[in-house]
Amino acid sequence: MNSWKYYSDTVRAIVWTQSLANHPAVHRARKFLEHAEQIEIEDPPDGVWEPPPELANAGTILVRPPTSRMFGRCPGTHGHLCCNYLTVDVYVGCTIGCSYCIMQSYLRNRTLVVQIDSGESLEHIRQVAALHPDQMIRVGTGEVGDSLLFDPLFDLSRGYIEALAKIPNVRFELKSKTDYVDHLLDIPDPGRAVIAFSVNPQSIVDTEEGYAARLDERLAAARRASDAGYGLAFHFDPMIAVPGWETAYAGVVEKLGRFRDRDVAWVSLGTLRFPPTLQPYLQDAGYAAHEFVRSRDGKMRYLQPIRSGMYRRMRALLEEALPRTAVYLCMESEAVWKNVYAEAPVTQKQSVRDVLRPVHIRDVVGVDR
Repeated sequence: MNSWKYYSDTVRAIVWTQSLANHPAVHRARKFLEHAEQIEIEDPPDGVWEPPPELANAGTILVRPPTSRMFGRCPGTHGHLCCNYLTVDVYVGCTIGCSYCIMQSYLRNRTLVVQIDSGESLEHIRQVAALHPDQMIRVGTGEVGDSLLFDPLFDLSRGYIEALAKIPNVRFELKSKTDYVDHLLDIPDPGRAVIAFSVNPQSIVDTEEGYAARLDERLAAARRASDAGYGLAFHFDPMIAVPGWETAYAGVVEKLGRFRDRDVAWVSLGTLRFPPTLQPYLQDAGYAAHEFVRSRDGKMRYLQPIRSGMYRRMRALLEEALPRTAVYLCMESEAVWKNVYAEAPVTQKQSVRDVLRPVHIRDVVGVDR
């Protein structure tokens, strides 16, 4: 997956606010986007830029200061257990084009936003780490966008990795469906930074994941990142109950077993879920014909026995392939957690508890959202 060809094929305009005109990330992006329309705008009084119709599309990148706090807690979902992840919203939106992408339903338009703050989010992470010196702080940039899709263009992850490298209880995670890691491999000390890959069987990548890198390309990038000193993580999210899913997903786990002697920090499991507003986007997807039920948070999910069965099977496979790695569920109900982990080894249950321990951030940011 060639990043520069991707930018050449997909980026039509870059817009930046006047206050960031001299920022190195803006200069870098403008240099590599010579083919694109380049526009400087005044900083809007309320921080919100309303693009004209011709720019309100996936071909436009807006670079701006954050309109609100960049650092906070993963919002989770009502009635379901949260993994207590902390987030920094650097890249907002994604243009890879996965058919199941939940962001299609709540982002106002498809314009990608790059948020550059003055260092406040980094300082918040440092303060949280200092307040919880005996606890692992999990924080990443992949909540509302792909962490690495546009990072070779702006090189913003580098500053976080270098600044947090000497803080032993911070695991800063970059999550991606690309293989764009090479621009970060020259950092001499990545500390405990984690480069994570969302994974699915290649058959699903081919039909549902748009411009995403092939599975083997992602795993090759994972090996390069590990060789450069990064920790790794893998996210099966969403798992899709296609015919033959057991064999297809077992094949992916078998490939991950090749990393059993590497630092694989965690693996998450989540099944397909979406708000009813996303239903029109899924009409042409074969998997949408499956039976779904509305959950407590209003999202549509597979029936609970189906989800629990998928998770139990994957948990067992992953415990064998990556015995030292915590495997947890993403946005699932307490009932499903109990179904899946009732027979889990004590060591696996404890490793999951260690990874998911909540971190209070109210004293740092004023709200524990």
